[in-house]
Amino acid sequence: MKNRGKTALIKRKPVSETVKAVLPKVQKQFAAAGLENPRLEAELILSEALDLTRADLYLAPERTVSAARLRKIHAWVRARARRVPLAYIMGKSWFREIELLVNPSVLVPRPETELLVEQALELITSGNRIKKILDLGTGSGAIILSIATELRPLRDRLRLFASDLSAPALKLAHKNAQRLGLRNRIKFRRGDLFRPFPKDKFDLIICNPPYIPDSELKTLMPEVSRHEPRLALKGGKDGLEIIRKIMEQAPAHLHLGGWLMLEIGKGQAQSLKRMPGPELKLIRLAKDYHKIERIAIFQAG
Repeated sequence: MKNRGKTALIKRKPVSETVKAVLPKVQKQFAAAGLENPRLEAELILSEALDLTRADLYLAPERTVSAARLRKIHAWVRARARRVPLAYIMGKSWFREIELLVNPSVLVPRPETELLVEQALELITSGNRIKKILDLGTGSGAIILSIATELRPLRDRLRLFASDLSAPALKLAHKNAQRLGLRNRIKFRRGDLFRPFPKDKFDLIICNPPYIPDSELKTLMPEVSRHEPRLALKGGKDGLEIIRKIMEQAPAHLHLGGWLMLEIGKGQAQSLKRMPGPELKLIRLAKDYHKIERIAIFQAG
C-alpha cells in the first residue's frame, strides 16, 4: 500500500510538442469558441508566447515548444476561448506607431480612434497655430502619446495634457509615457472631465468619450461587454450623455478659434448637428473606414 501511495504522488513529466502539432489544436479550440479569425488568433497567440514572428511558425514547424511555454499557451487559449480580449491576455496592443501596455482598466485601442488621431495631426500641422492640447479621458494614453510621438519635431511648440477619472487608467498611461520616453512631455491629471483644469484654456481638446447607448451594451461583442471597462463605454440612454456634458463645458476651456474633436457612435451625427450652441460650430464630420460619420470637429466661435 505504501508503494502505491508513493507511485500516486509521482507527477507525470510534462510533454513538449512541436509548433506544427500545437497550432491546429489552438485553431480548432478558437473555432469552437466562435472566434471570427481562429487561425489568425492562433498564430498571434503562439508567436507571442514563443517570441517568434508569425512567419517563423511556418518556417520552423518542427520547433519544439517547451513544457513551460506550453502551459502559458494553454492558459492564454483558455482565456481567449472565454472571449477575454487578446490585448488583455498579452498585456499590450499596437496603436498607429506605438506599442501600449493595456489591461482591463482601459479600452483596447481601436482603428476608429486611430482616425481621430489622424484628424488631429492634420489639424495641428495645417497652420492653425495649435500649441496647448488636452486629451480628455486618456485611458491608456493612446491619443496623446501618438501625438507626442508623431510630432516630435514640434516638441518645443506643443504643450500636452491628459486626464482621466480612473486612477488605474491614469497609472497605466503614466507607464506607457515612461516606456516611450515621453514622461516629461505630458502632464497627467486625475478627475472628471474638466474638473482638473478649472482655469485652463486649450487650443485643441480631443476626446474618445463613452458613446454606447445603455440598451446596446449587452449586444456588444463578448470581448467588450464582458471584459472592457463599463465606465469607458456607457453613454447613457441615447449614448450622448457624456458628449453633451463635454460640449456644454468645452467652450469655457477653449481659446477663441480653438478646436474640439470627438469620436462618436454610429447614427449620432444628426443629433450632434442640432446640439452646438452659439459658442461651438460644427465644422466637419469625418467618416471611418466603413463610411460611418465617426469624428466630429467643432470650433469655438
